[in-house]
Amino acid sequence: MSLRGIGVDIVDPVRFQRVVTGHGGAVARRWFDPAELAQAEDRRLCLAECFAVKEAVWKALRLPIAHLPWRDIIVSKNGTAIGIRLGGIVSAEAETHAIGAIHVGTKVCEQLVIATAIAESIQTSVTVPSSAGR
Repeated sequence: MSLRGIGVDIVDPVRFQRVVTGHGGAVARRWFDPAELAQAEDRRLCLAECFAVKEAVWKALRLPIAHLPWRDIIVSKNGTAIGIRLGGIVSAEAETHAIGAIHVGTKVCEQLVIATAIAESIQTSVTVPSSAGR
């Protein structure tokens, strides 16, 4: 495996909550998978964390897609463990570009959410011509 990319994102949970609730829930439904919305315990912090993770993963993937299809990066939490599942066009492009594991970490507090993501590339075997006989 080799490094594909690193992504970092910082979100202000208070400001983010205003954006998400300011349009009658339409923004939340456009950006988040129903499973992500259902797992939000402290909705303000959970959705801010989920959004920061999506952004960090998107940056780490470095895919040639003009606009991020938000719901194609699905974030799940089990305690402190964060899982990432790719779907749709993001999954197809990740496979095309031989992207392997994605590692994510977050730091969450009342005023700030920081997410980091590291994407690995799957090494394909390359045959190097032998220089024997030169």
